Amino acid sequence: MRSHRAFTLIELLVVISIIALMVGVLIPALGSARQSARALRCLSNMRQMQTAHAAYVVDNKGQLIQANLSHGGVVHGTFDPWFVTLAKKYGTDITARSPLDNSPHWGPAPAGDPIPGAPVDQRRVTSYGINNFLDTITNPWGPGYNTNWPGYTYDNVERPSATIHFLIMAFTGDFAGADHPHVENWLSHPSPPFKASTQCQTHAVKGEAGSPNAVSNWSFLDGHARSAAFREVCTDIDTNNFDPWKAR
Repeated sequence: MRSHRAFTLIELLVVISIIALMVGVLIPALGSARQSARALRCLSNMRQMQTAHAAYVVDNKGQLIQANLSHGGVVHGTFDPWFVTLAKKYGTDITARSPLDNSPHWGPAPAGDPIPGAPVDQRRVTSYGINNFLDTITNPWGPGYNTNWPGYTYDNVERPSATIHFLIMAFTGDFAGADHPHVENWLSHPSPPFKASTQCQTHAVKGEAGSPNAVSNWSFLDGHARSAAFREVCTDIDTNNFDPWKAR
């Protein structure tokens, strides 16, 4: 005769505990994997932007594409926003929204939250911004801290591979609708990582906002893009990858 032994209550509880432990371990790992996948898709998008921008530079005799969305998202130029120009003319794979971007300000209105300090119907239209040192209107200075600098072209940036071009704008706050930060504000601040976190999403990939160890995605003028901690791209006014004169 065969005997059928059932699980005891203790054995059942042990099995349930093991399953719960495994779920507790797997869920954070799956979340981390999803975040890593989003970061990789964002990097791919930034590389597409840089590839399109390289074509733009050739067509425009070395001139770099310009920003035109001020704080609050208001257009202050008569031309299309830069990412629209690149997407229309040079790359159908370019998307304005990063997979990492969970900003509450995406629209169009009336959807999404209004942007602080902006007209009530303004909404976020891009995740990405241009390093303002590479914009002819918003660049704060040139080599030697020359404030009469007419602006960089591709040809007079000495180290394109070390100079950040595109970055991820802050998800919230006054800069959530802009397409460029003001890096000079960071460089003159006692805590550049803190000041930067109010203008761009320094922890878009991981870490805490305002920390030098916060990690975001950055793309460079030569076309490559990578994830890096803020401390790797900016320490102070003399050691940073934003000012082309200081980029190493």
